[in-house]
Amino acid sequence: MKSVKKTDHNHNTWLSQCRGGSLNQYRRAWHYFVKFLEEKDEDWIMQNKYTEDWGAHLVDFHRWLKRQLMQRGRGKMSDNTVKALTNSLRAYFGHIGAPLSLRKIQKEELVKVESTPRVDYPLNLNVKARLLGVGDPLEEYVVCAGVSFGLRIGDFLKIPRGMLEPLLDQEIPIKLPPIQTKKKGVKAYPFIDKDCHQAVKRLLKEMDREERTRSEHRMCSLTAFETNYLLKKLFERAGIETGEYSVRFHILRKFLTDMLRSLCASDKWKHFVGKSATSPYVSSEGREAYKKVMEFTNVNGERIRTNDVAITLIKNQIKDQKSAIEKLNKKIEKPKKKTWLDTHQLFCL
Repeated sequence: MKSVKKTDHNHNTWLSQCRGGSLNQYRRAWHYFVKFLEEKDEDWIMQNKYTEDWGAHLVDFHRWLKRQLMQRGRGKMSDNTVKALTNSLRAYFGHIGAPLSLRKIQKEELVKVESTPRVDYPLNLNVKARLLGVGDPLEEYVVCAGVSFGLRIGDFLKIPRGMLEPLLDQEIPIKLPPIQTKKKGVKAYPFIDKDCHQAVKRLLKEMDREERTRSEHRMCSLTAFETNYLLKKLFERAGIETGEYSVRFHILRKFLTDMLRSLCASDKWKHFVGKSATSPYVSSEGREAYKKVMEFTNVNGERIRTNDVAITLIKNQIKDQKSAIEKLNKKIEKPKKKTWLDTHQLFCL
């Protein structure tokens, strides 16, 4: 492959070196930077590469980003988003050879993150029913399978058609093959519940119409960002006010794990969702335990509730919310001490 001279480096050659999520992030950063430059363009950057104070320009870009509205959703960009986009531009300046001279106070401003405590939305059966009442086949699958499997979003999105379709004639709940989880590196042993069974069948018909019939076709072909956005828009369409709560795919997993914690021993329920390397249930024992869980997680069918389970569930939710708020408050009060590695990684971008 013919090498590109240093002087020929520009935003196109910069983007061509990236793949996947990094490419999307860098494209987004460049999109905002072009808007920030207004009448100026990359020719102006190249002509003034060694005469302009690019450190000061980067700080101005950082401050400008904080005033911009989110592309999707409401409000302005979070500090974490602004920080990520600014760091992407640092990589661009490094690529084209433009010197960045940053003073200590400027460096601190670029890495500063002020977050407000946010707690995941406490999903319940009534809300689940309202979501399914307005959802299309894909949205119904995301909600129902998200609850039924209890997987993290990355593992959930990898599930292909060929894993689910051959099992649909079995008795519910249907045990899936073990799924190797990415984050913990252990196996999860999820089940298809009654709601999920209907959602999978409905989505398969939709996939047939779209000619996505091969076994390797993913059930949900969205990215993690798109899946979270789909869920947020579904809440809006269902007319569900979320207030200060955060809506993301994780609330589906948490809904199942809350129920599992209320009904199963702590060294057992994690087996279903791949949370830790615990000893797995034997097949029959795990299936019977999951049948009990279905009584509290399924919209369709008969649901039996006991006061003890309801009280335990509420206590667990309150405890988790208090713990989340305390952790976030500690982060705000005591910022993470910078290490040499953090600084080194920042300058390597």
